Amino acid sequence: MSAGGECLTMNSSNDYDVAVVGLGPVGGVLCNLLALQGLRVVAFDREPGVLQLPRGVGIDGEIMRVVQTIGLAEELEPRLKVFRGAQYLDVNGNVVATRPGITGPGPQGWPNRYNVHQPDFEEVVRSGLTDRPNVDLRLSHEVREVRSEEDAGIVVAENRQTGERFSVRSRYIVGCDGARSLVRRTAKLVLDDFGLNEPWLVVDFKINSRANLPDINTHYAHPEQPVIYVHVVRDLRRFEFKLRPDEDLDKATDSDVIWQRVSRWLKPDQAELVRAAVYTHRSLVARTWRVGRFIVAGDAAHQTPPFLGQGQCAGVRDAAALAWRLGAVIQQGASESLLDTYGDERGEHARFYIKTATTFGTVLTSPDRNTIEELNLRVGREGRGKPPRLGPGMFKMDAVGGRLAPQPRLASGELLDDVVGYRFGVIVNSEIRQQLSADFVDAIEKAGFTTVEASGGAAEWLRELDAQAVVVRPDRYYYGAFSDAATLEAELRSLASQLAPAAVLD
Repeated sequence: MSAGGECLTMNSSNDYDVAVVGLGPVGGVLCNLLALQGLRVVAFDREPGVLQLPRGVGIDGEIMRVVQTIGLAEELEPRLKVFRGAQYLDVNGNVVATRPGITGPGPQGWPNRYNVHQPDFEEVVRSGLTDRPNVDLRLSHEVREVRSEEDAGIVVAENRQTGERFSVRSRYIVGCDGARSLVRRTAKLVLDDFGLNEPWLVVDFKINSRANLPDINTHYAHPEQPVIYVHVVRDLRRFEFKLRPDEDLDKATDSDVIWQRVSRWLKPDQAELVRAAVYTHRSLVARTWRVGRFIVAGDAAHQTPPFLGQGQCAGVRDAAALAWRLGAVIQQGASESLLDTYGDERGEHARFYIKTATTFGTVLTSPDRNTIEELNLRVGREGRGKPPRLGPGMFKMDAVGGRLAPQPRLASGELLDDVVGYRFGVIVNSEIRQQLSADFVDAIEKAGFTTVEASGGAAEWLRELDAQAVVVRPDRYYYGAFSDAATLEAELRSLASQLAPAAVLD
């Protein structure tokens, strides 16, 4: 019986390692990564299929690297558009700053920026789950309740087609259920608010051959009502309008009002209005990301204004950072404290991007070339500058620990991640490799590490770091760099004892 008295079916055969609430891009990627490790997963989503409405429009090379890890990059890439550049116009229409388009792969082994139609992204990610026997997809299911008991987390769900209610048990429940997350509210996780509260009208169009719009993203500055134009993919285009305090939000989505707003760029015979919605841009981060069996990710954990195109990216980073930790705890006996480092690391990282995106939003009212360039460098756009370090957590506090590692090609032509897999990568030069015994390499392999002798671009990478070896985590962030075999071996023994206490490293 539930708290409300409804009769519920529950069967011990419905025990799972992880229950994922919400199957958008974040939940879908998380399920794929958990399934790769052999975990038993159940995922709930209230919709019967992918919601065919435009939403997120950007991903970057780091996210493509995660998609590569789950084996879906070749399926997704043809549906993407490599970023072609952006321009920033002042109130008089003068170009005050530009961002160049992407011309080839960046440090992550993929172009550094793509435009994407979110339904395309979700369809590809879900396609990776259909043939996985250890993933149970519950579509058209509304999660009504989540609770924690002594030996399990409980998810109570309702089949929206039949009205049947049932419950399942899982060791952990991950809320990928958006800004109004049931999981976050149930766990009583507090959101820190950085003060942004701006309504924006977002309008998506499907254009025809009569339309004459820029081929690059364009930011139109205005002190009260800036406008953003995005060339999404194929024939899809987006306009975003900041709404003034005196505007009626209910009328903002009326088609007549919308066509009047876009009349400077589009006429009704040039495009089909696909969707219009008012979004309130917020700047929020959960203070704690895990309580007991409850964990949050994506918009359930943080909400950012879209001005850096990092909303989907941040959520997929959450999934990549969380999945290997869950695998270590559930399969290898690692301490649950490892799960707490997830929020410590990702929370600070998300805060950096949210604060930078909020600052970027102010540039849209009065663009300045130097400020735009500084903000782009701050987040490592176009492969320049350095992306931020993670918050304190599971890495060495050396020059590289906690920073995003590159993905070079080996002399064989293979991308590094295809050799490492979703595991810890130990990349060593030939000298260090000769000093590591075969028994030791075999032992750490069983503990979740893949040893790779650097060649091609990987050898050059080590030389640039002035390192003999690096350890890279499954989420592709550096654990640390090393200058000799003895220090490396001692660190690997210590790390393996934390990740896989049952592993024997003699």
